[in-house]
Amino acid sequence: MPTDLIRSSWFQGFTVATIICLAAGVCAAQPVVAADGAAPIPPGQARVWFYRVFFPEDTGGMPAVAMNGSTIGYARAGWSFYRDVPAGGYHITVATVGLDIDQAENIALAPGAQAYLAIQSDPTWVSSSRSGMRLPTYYVGVEPPNIAAIHFSQSRLGTGY
Repeated sequence: MPTDLIRSSWFQGFTVATIICLAAGVCAAQPVVAADGAAPIPPGQARVWFYRVFFPEDTGGMPAVAMNGSTIGYARAGWSFYRDVPAGGYHITVATVGLDIDQAENIALAPGAQAYLAIQSDPTWVSSSRSGMRLPTYYVGVEPPNIAAIHFSQSRLGTGY
């Protein structure tokens, strides 16, 4: 067998195996990306992770995070937290003074599912108060597990309070 054909067959086999492994990873259940201190998801429940990346220009506020209108925690820069909730649909909001588009998210959760939500601030989009203070604008956005894993590695797991 010529050497080029052997290398070509090996490379094709390696490529196929890599694609299969990647596909299996994508189709598998989402992993817990911030497992430190996180208990297993209770049966019939789903888990929603919230995190806020720290960056020096951030507003420094601690906005309330709500699910279906009920406050479930506060987003502190550099921290993450989670809530286990019954499977179903949820409207996620974050307290904000400045109003913009796409500041909330709607998610549907199956039993055992996990969702990863980033709480973000925009220090350039602010409203002024009567006292002259600059008030922040906050957003909530759904993130894929692989992006959330990077951010969780840079945050500390807290309770949300």
